[in-house]
Amino acid sequence: MLYIAVLKILVFLLLVWVCLFVVNFFHEMGHLLMGRIFFRDKNWHITIGLGRTIIKLKRFTLRVIPIRGFYGFESKTKGSRLQYIMMYLGGPLANLFFIVLLIWLSQVIKASNLELTDLVIFLEYILWANIGQFAFTVIPMKYWYWPYKGYLSDGMKILMKATEKDGS
Repeated sequence: MLYIAVLKILVFLLLVWVCLFVVNFFHEMGHLLMGRIFFRDKNWHITIGLGRTIIKLKRFTLRVIPIRGFYGFESKTKGSRLQYIMMYLGGPLANLFFIVLLIWLSQVIKASNLELTDLVIFLEYILWANIGQFAFTVIPMKYWYWPYKGYLSDGMKILMKATEKDGS
């Protein structure tokens, strides 16, 4: 009995880890997609997580605790205001896309009358993680909480870029 309870907890923790990784990965891929569309630059890197490095590739790093992500790029050319705004908006737009997709998918599974309750619960967990990430990245703010303390949200970067004076 104890063995089953421990196994369920371990499976739950693994699913939470996978969910956080997926949500952060697709958010950062949204930035990457817009960066590639609007800057056509191949000099980028995505880092997901904190702590010890699990995987390190030329353009991708995965760390043990997947609770944050960063998309970094260095364009050789200076972009326009719109190019930067679209790149900053890419992450929240990716979250919004997956919010709509997950709502639709959950409804399709529920309507199919299949016994996939655990899958629906997992999809709804990913849905709420996407909603949270969307909200906390699109709202213009300087983060006051760990693990982003001191960084600017995507919404703040968009607002600053949209309101900067020409030549700044």
